[in-house]
Amino acid sequence: MSKYRFRYAINQMLGKRLIVWSAGSVLLFSCAVTPINQPSSNDTFRIALFNIWEMSTEKLTNIDSQGLGQEEQLSAAAQIITEINPDILVINEIDHDIEALKAGDDLDLNLRRFLDAYLPQSEYPYTYIAPCNTGFLAGKDFDNNGMVATDEDRGSRDHGGDCYGYGAYPGQYSMAILSRYPLNLAAAKTFQHFLWKDLPDNLLPRDWYAEDEIEVFRLSSKSHWDVPLVIGENEIHLLVSHPTPPVFDGDEDRNGRRNYDEIKMWTHYIDGDSVLIDDQGNRGGLARDESFIILGDLNAAPTGDTVVTGQKSIDQLLKHPKIQDCANLLISEGALNGRTPGPPDYVENRTSGKGKWGMRIDHILPSKNLQVVRGGVYWPDKTRDPEGAARVQKASDHRLIWLDIMVE
Repeated sequence: MSKYRFRYAINQMLGKRLIVWSAGSVLLFSCAVTPINQPSSNDTFRIALFNIWEMSTEKLTNIDSQGLGQEEQLSAAAQIITEINPDILVINEIDHDIEALKAGDDLDLNLRRFLDAYLPQSEYPYTYIAPCNTGFLAGKDFDNNGMVATDEDRGSRDHGGDCYGYGAYPGQYSMAILSRYPLNLAAAKTFQHFLWKDLPDNLLPRDWYAEDEIEVFRLSSKSHWDVPLVIGENEIHLLVSHPTPPVFDGDEDRNGRRNYDEIKMWTHYIDGDSVLIDDQGNRGGLARDESFIILGDLNAAPTGDTVVTGQKSIDQLLKHPKIQDCANLLISEGALNGRTPGPPDYVENRTSGKGKWGMRIDHILPSKNLQVVRGGVYWPDKTRDPEGAARVQKASDHRLIWLDIMVE
């Protein structure tokens, strides 16, 4: 049983935010292309995902005497969020301020800093933050470089290589949920501590890790969260994660295998597999026909490499019978760069550091019993909207993606 306790306060009228410590009928349809970036209405809610490059404590504490943020990158990201105006937003790569946590502050401090300094009018009364594995040392030589990293190595790659999830310091590359709708925190689940060896048919490279390392090695490089979203009388499970990139390793392919299994965990979860045990000691996954949305920078592209199974990591989700892939909605003028629109593999939502179109690794994947009506990628064409195009380049190496989903 996890030692983390739930604690939350609900008071929407006073604008208090929800935080947590970690720990009907089925409608079948296909997505239709509606490349119109119009705001959500009373009949729909808008859900978005944005990996905002390295939202560090240093950046988030750079404010003026009026409390306004001074980072051009974060200002650009905030402008994009304001323009798209999502009702629910999942952020990847927002650091936790672990030192402030030790001093008695809350784990959501950096998220509050971002909202206060860059999105003061955003009206997100409900938020969710939980611990992640990034940057927490295990006391093991996970990277097999002949040394066991200590706190004195903080800030180095040696430190990150011996952590449960790569991070040069604790809390790096973490996650957050912001919502205008209530979150059922009492039913939220986290899988920060679930062991890789306990996933059925796992691809753990046993020739790389020693037996004592296998006994403690966690599956999630950050964490896996199930946070129920409450809309009217309905609950939709937000399944959030940020698997490790399938690179920065060797022939053992330990990161590629881990990425595959971090994604595979969601297939077990949406199928209700009783083998999964969350951080609170509860066993199992979703009940049959429950609605869900899988969100995150999954670091897995339809055009990516296969692993030893002969399957691409993301195909475990894109080809799952309970999941709809709305890639045909996630289009933008900026991604095409003069190309003719083609299959989803050619409509990308991430760029390389040089600004060229790259792989589609950010995903919003709803269950098939949810009706998606429109979606898009915030990526203006540089000839038609040079200011918007410059804004996305400044904000992150990823693009904000969004879907509008019908409210029953």
